[in-house]
Amino acid sequence: MSDRLAELRRSVEQAPSGFDWDAATWREAGSRLLDVVVKASTEWESRRPSPERPDDALDLFQGPLPDSPVSFEALVDRIERELIPTSAYNGHPRWLAYITASPAPVSVLGSLAEAALNQNTALWRIAPGATAIEVQTLGWIAGMLGLPETAEGIFVSGGQMANMVAHAVMRDAKVPWDVRRFGMRGPEGSAPQVRIYASSELHYCHEQAAEILGMGREAVRNVPVDERYRMRLDSLTQMIAEDRARGDLPIAIVGTAGTVGTGAIDPIPELVEVARREQLWLHVDGAYGAFAALAESCPPELRALAEADSVACDPHKWLYAAIDAGVVLVREPGRLEHSFAFHASYLETADRGARVDLLERSPENTRPQRALKVWLSLQAIGRDGYAAMIDYNIRLAALMEELVLTTPGLTLAAPRGLSIVCWRVEPEGLHGEELEQLQSDVIEALEDRGIAMISNAQLRDGRAALRACITNFRTRPQDVEAIVQASAEIGAEFARSSGLDPA
Repeated sequence: MSDRLAELRRSVEQAPSGFDWDAATWREAGSRLLDVVVKASTEWESRRPSPERPDDALDLFQGPLPDSPVSFEALVDRIERELIPTSAYNGHPRWLAYITASPAPVSVLGSLAEAALNQNTALWRIAPGATAIEVQTLGWIAGMLGLPETAEGIFVSGGQMANMVAHAVMRDAKVPWDVRRFGMRGPEGSAPQVRIYASSELHYCHEQAAEILGMGREAVRNVPVDERYRMRLDSLTQMIAEDRARGDLPIAIVGTAGTVGTGAIDPIPELVEVARREQLWLHVDGAYGAFAALAESCPPELRALAEADSVACDPHKWLYAAIDAGVVLVREPGRLEHSFAFHASYLETADRGARVDLLERSPENTRPQRALKVWLSLQAIGRDGYAAMIDYNIRLAALMEELVLTTPGLTLAAPRGLSIVCWRVEPEGLHGEELEQLQSDVIEALEDRGIAMISNAQLRDGRAALRACITNFRTRPQDVEAIVQASAEIGAEFARSSGLDPA
């Protein structure tokens, strides 16, 4: 043995410690952390939905990185003592703010299994089981939404990325040149401006997608909405005709199944007809509302999303999955590969046969095993279970709407869409800027007093409103009753402090 080889062997005889655990350490540490997880997932009656000490966060999480190891017990103590009190609980029954659902416990445990397996689901060769589970889960979701068995899809981080992937697919499908090769200027360098049509209530991610994909924000035309916050068909057809006359290139319509502000559903059956007649791609942004198609009380127009060319939906919204779990589905197989496949030599494998390399359907190479927690939840709860709970959420929203209509000092601000209720606090005698400021003051007071987490909505006429979105399997009638009543009482209290005396 050479002196150099002997020296190198001596240098690696003792590996650094602290990285691996034996079975006993795993169980001890896991048991301690599970106690904290259980505490953060139960006992809601003794906990507020908003952070207990939000202003302490920056002070608590300062200081240099330690040079020496800190015990796991001490770290879990910090999670319990410092992280949890500075966190909001979207699993709380009165968390009705943003469309982030309460995570089902089976989904939380599925996330643990995903992390333990630590699969990169880019290549079949390194994650055959995880890939097969993702393909199966995508097939189940497509079936739940009524899409054909041949539809293909991909799990992504959320609705924003799902819609971005869909914009790339619709662009590549409808632009009459090879965009991946020549870009948006085309082979001659003077291509027309592409046009995509979405309602003025669209999620901002559609304009962001147009920016990132090189189409430019102005590619997205904002179509006016009607009194129910739905895309106006007369305006849509007029804008398409105007753009064609100008020499622009209309390529797609984006319908929304559950707008962020009010939960409105665009007239999807009619959008299908317009898209077919005009030979445009129809994408439905169902990040929030697509899974309401399962519910008995589903608006009939929502089920027409099954006729779309592509659909975005978020299992981490109305399938109550742990973040992150977004999905994009495309009706025509092969379209995802057409937009995203690259054939790098170091990733090539032998004849794949029926195997799927999911990196060819997505802009991600390293991609986590997002489907496992959804795969577990779908089986543990079942299609009928999800349909019943989503329907329950919608009926709770109907109850909340009626409570608003019958509570003095409150007015319904917009038609209820799916499980979103928007209302205004309007004590008698308060007007103008003071009344507008009152809306945000009530939202803030509900949070500061630990009553509820709700959000705001901007109405068509520019006025502000309180907004509650029920995508929470823990919410019950007493919760919505308490929120509605508290909003009225706080409004009256603030009005009195302004020198008014509402009856």
